[in-house]
Amino acid sequence: MVKNKALGRGLEALIPSYRDEGASEGEPMPVKEIDIHSIKTNPYQPRREFSSEELQELAQSIRESGLITPVTVTRIGGETILITGERRLRACKALNMDSIPAYFREIGSEEALMELALIENIQRENLNPIEEAMAYRALIERYGVSQELLAERIGKKRSTITNSLRLLKLPQEIRDSLIAKEISSGHARAILAAGNTAKMIRTWQMIVKKGLSVRQAERLNQEPAEPKQRPPGGSASGARRDSAVMELERAFQQALGTKVRIRQRRSGGSIDIDYYSPEDLERILDIIESGARENP
Repeated sequence: MVKNKALGRGLEALIPSYRDEGASEGEPMPVKEIDIHSIKTNPYQPRREFSSEELQELAQSIRESGLITPVTVTRIGGETILITGERRLRACKALNMDSIPAYFREIGSEEALMELALIENIQRENLNPIEEAMAYRALIERYGVSQELLAERIGKKRSTITNSLRLLKLPQEIRDSLIAKEISSGHARAILAAGNTAKMIRTWQMIVKKGLSVRQAERLNQEPAEPKQRPPGGSASGARRDSAVMELERAFQQALGTKVRIRQRRSGGSIDIDYYSPEDLERILDIIESGARENP
């Protein structure tokens, strides 16, 4: 059975639930100082990148003003495990603190711990694009949550979830480049439109080497428009029409995250949209349907 009770509750799911013995019902347990070395980091923490500079700045702030927001922990199997606040925990350890203020949250299972860690990070936007994609995939695969349900619970469009998951199809060196902020998510989507691994790597290398913008990156994967003969004595309207078509192709490609070609005929024409798997086709359809729902 899918366990998704915490999904959609966001940070409300992290409100402390432990109470002092003898405390009245509904009275939250006050913050307690606990041994900082007794806390085990969350094994399901999706965030992998912690900026040394940011940690140093946080440590300096804590040194000057103290820790304003306690960490949140739980107890599983007799161990104290961190739910949220790994940056704060790391910064306090860097200051050689012996104890740290903490809320306790009753979780009850490792599955719920993973779920809360993923949702908390996603909603706080602490994750880089690859970490976010891996968090979505973990929720979907481990709990059987559909993309549609996940999007609904965390307040994002399904197409956002799908586009995020597509980033995991990038070769590892391009993922690393995205994590390092050498390229943006927009660049990554343009790279994915190249189709196969060899073309993706060539596109990525060109983007990094030349410092291309997202729009310039999108043009790399577009076929050049076929030149049209200007009728004798005619105007340059044909050339302008070609330029307009190319601009439309770029807009389609940016919106759909794949290669798009517009073919003109004397009256009307056709639009060719590339897809690379049944899942990719479903993703494109979802983007189109989402747009139709938002613009009835």
